[in-house]
Amino acid sequence: MSRFRAPVRTKGGGFVVDLGSDETALVRRLTGELRALLTDPDPDGEAQRLIVRLFPVAYPDDEEMEAEYQRLMREELVQSKLAAFDVIDDVLAARTVIDEGQLVAVMQSINSIRLVLGVMLDVSDDPDVDEVADGQEDSPEYALYNYLSWLLEWCVRALSGT
Repeated sequence: MSRFRAPVRTKGGGFVVDLGSDETALVRRLTGELRALLTDPDPDGEAQRLIVRLFPVAYPDDEEMEAEYQRLMREELVQSKLAAFDVIDDVLAARTVIDEGQLVAVMQSINSIRLVLGVMLDVSDDPDVDEVADGQEDSPEYALYNYLSWLLEWCVRALSGT
């Protein structure tokens, strides 16, 4: 009988992210795809739609202020996400003990992928609406969304010591 090993756990004074080779390849591929979306100099409408949740609205009631905020902050937000993708790539390649900052970058990367998948699946935060659009519950994208949510939960558990 095999014993379950948490995919993210504490070790010594740090953390270990221990995914199987298929899962590692998948997460690295997804961060690469998201990196391509974020660095596309001329994204089409679909690409813009997919990444919209990565850039939260700061001024929902003031279009002018919002435009200025996005103009000033968007590149910094993109660079932050790209730096987190570099960290997750390094963490998954090295399979060594990492510090809290690196684990937070892993979490940010996983959550960025989840946000894009959420847009694809029409995930809603509204409690009066089903979580995903009809027919999506059996899709591979929804299975991936659930897997990444599970992985993110293990990161939070490791950080909180539970």
